[in-house]
Amino acid sequence: MKRLLFACTASAITVLSSAANAQVWLKDRQSTEGSGIRSGDVELHPGIAAEAGYDSNFFQRPSDGSGGALQSTVKLRVTPSFTVSTLTADRRGGEPPKVSFSAGAALAYSEYLTNTAELKRNRDFGVNADLALGIAPGRPLGFNILDTFSRTAQPSLSADGTAGLNRDENRIAGEFVYTRPGGLLDWRFGYGFSNSYFEENTASYLSNVKHEIYTRGRWKFLPRTALVYDGSAQFQSYSNGSRLPNSTPLRTRVGLAGLLSDRLSVMAMAGWGASFYDTSKADVGQFDSVIGQAEIRYFFGGSAPEAGQAASTTMSSFALGFTRDFLSSYFTAFYERDRGYVTISSLFAQRFFVSIDAGVAAIRYSAPLNTTSDGVKLAAPGAKPFTDTRIDASLFAEYRATSWLGFNATGQFLSELSNAKLSTLGTTAGSSVPLALQFSRFQALAGVRAFW
Repeated sequence: MKRLLFACTASAITVLSSAANAQVWLKDRQSTEGSGIRSGDVELHPGIAAEAGYDSNFFQRPSDGSGGALQSTVKLRVTPSFTVSTLTADRRGGEPPKVSFSAGAALAYSEYLTNTAELKRNRDFGVNADLALGIAPGRPLGFNILDTFSRTAQPSLSADGTAGLNRDENRIAGEFVYTRPGGLLDWRFGYGFSNSYFEENTASYLSNVKHEIYTRGRWKFLPRTALVYDGSAQFQSYSNGSRLPNSTPLRTRVGLAGLLSDRLSVMAMAGWGASFYDTSKADVGQFDSVIGQAEIRYFFGGSAPEAGQAASTTMSSFALGFTRDFLSSYFTAFYERDRGYVTISSLFAQRFFVSIDAGVAAIRYSAPLNTTSDGVKLAAPGAKPFTDTRIDASLFAEYRATSWLGFNATGQFLSELSNAKLSTLGTTAGSSVPLALQFSRFQALAGVRAFW
């Protein structure tokens, strides 16, 4: 029973946990850092934020109560952060350095002020850290070393409340970068290693490692249009004793990115993905279909970025898009995700910043796994694939009273619309407990942030 609760919670939220838990000012530093403090050839960006708010469904439990009573809480979150990097182009001027680097770390400490007995905890903390080292940046041939680490504090919907899905995730990658003079062509080839470690013994079977070989590039064959490509081969394996299937997913996409005008950009990529799950433990099904992304974006002021380059939130814009891909799951082998989305970001008069991201996705799960462990058999009647609808939305607004002080508000909503119910089949003949997958969760916080 407990393993199914872990698996369902992890599958429902892991893919969105980074978006839900990482504050906006940590995700896009270009738009949310201050002017920085210069020290020789490096610049420093310290910061600290304090927020208070409400969480409507802390355990992210099913709406019908089959996973236990819904628990809400009022919380206080404090987030100190610090980044250091070589000088930006505005301060440096001239040729790029022979070696560039940037590094940052942030601690998100949450103190729960209400309902702590039901939550079985008073506090949690998360960590985000990253490092980027560039050798010969901007030269015809360069090399990058990239590392990201996060600790996510995430409870499961287990009725005892003490168990959790706290996990440490780290990815390190090295890549060669070829850049043709004039910027007509840039291409990179890299290797990455990822490790996801679940801290609780009862969830350790979800721990996994992933090796990845990837390449991506951009060929600007017209002044405002580029051919873009990305492809990858991954090798994912779970910890010893896990009943989850290992896999070797392959992805390849090719497309066009270009400017229709100074303020309107389009991007369209299409390709193929195949999952290659190990079927020696069970016939889990396979994904073997089209993947891709399409987006049209309008920039309210100024010019759009170069073809094939991502837009920062400092560029006020409105975008409509659609993505199709497949991802690993924890109670089914995988799920397909077809998501339509809208994003809006705007910075008014360098004072008021707004970021909105909302989407609706069709989530098609493969047949639930039939797993035996600890004397408990986990299955769903008929073990048929099923499709849910997932709705997500986030809003961040900040008023910058000075160049280093801001007052902000954050709202987040996540909901899974589902008619599916999985059954935990116990060791006693005929015993079963249906577990619904439908849930809704809303979080709202307001606070103050100092940044330099």
